[in-house]
Amino acid sequence: MGFLILLYYPLIKYGLAQVNGQLYIIWNTVPVEEVLNDSSTSEEMKMKLRLIEEVRTYLEDSLGLNQTENYTTYYDQKDQPILWIVTASPEFEIKAYEWDFPILGRFPYKGFFDLASAEKEEKKMQKAGLDTEIDEVNAWSTLGWLKDPILSSMLKRSPARLAELIIHESTHATLYVKDSADFNENLASFIGVKGAEKFITEAYGTNSEQLLNYKLARKRNKIYKSYMTIAIERLKEKYKHMGPELSIKEKRNLKKRWVNELKMGLLETNYFDDKIEGKMKLEKFQLNNATLSGFSTYSSLQSEMETMYEGKYHRDLKKMIQDFKKKYRSL
Repeated sequence: MGFLILLYYPLIKYGLAQVNGQLYIIWNTVPVEEVLNDSSTSEEMKMKLRLIEEVRTYLEDSLGLNQTENYTTYYDQKDQPILWIVTASPEFEIKAYEWDFPILGRFPYKGFFDLASAEKEEKKMQKAGLDTEIDEVNAWSTLGWLKDPILSSMLKRSPARLAELIIHESTHATLYVKDSADFNENLASFIGVKGAEKFITEAYGTNSEQLLNYKLARKRNKIYKSYMTIAIERLKEKYKHMGPELSIKEKRNLKKRWVNELKMGLLETNYFDDKIEGKMKLEKFQLNNATLSGFSTYSSLQSEMETMYEGKYHRDLKKMIQDFKKKYRSL
């Protein structure tokens, strides 16, 4: 027993830190009703909180997602980040490194409620020769096991993007397939967008500013995703054909050039209205294989899901969700 504890000590230590971080937040939440009844709460904040309650009802009645007690409590972050995730990928391959967790399975990211711990994990991955990235996270799902709170940072979103976030995370709480992160994240992203568009249409109207702005943002995002999906596949092929005769220095120089070409190639699309401003932004943007593999985790299956949604389900999102719930076993 002592040997097993020693063997799994790093994992046990990590698990306890995650539990402590999650419980700290839960213990410091307050019921949404209490926030709504507080005279110091702004009208805009009250509107967003009521909107979330409407989305919670909608996602069960109109989409067929599971109703939970999620988003019935509120946690004030006081404008401070509270969670970071580390992602990693091989130096010359766009393939997400996966962390293995008992019961839960494999994940292409590892979360931390402490930035120093996230940075320590990143250095460990870098020492192993991997590309890495640390991202701040302002929402996550405990898959319905705990009561996920509304975070104050969520309320900075527009009504449509807030609805998308709640539906995305509620999709995870409804269906999460073990060892299938790409499928899980792509499904939640797809359901989040389609569900939000339907909700905003019903809540605000087909000609509302909220819906028109959301559709415009989604159109621009679609340009980005379409470009990146193709560009990443091309880069994968280039990595595959790197000659074994190349030195590590030569490989790194090629990689640097290819990644920069991929990044700057976005200027050739309609993504940026102002090409000069776009070029300045891209030059500052740091890109590596971990960033690219992270994109794939959330976006690589969107066209397949769109085809299925349009063809097999005839744009019936609830039917699609019901079928997926029957077909897949959730954690």
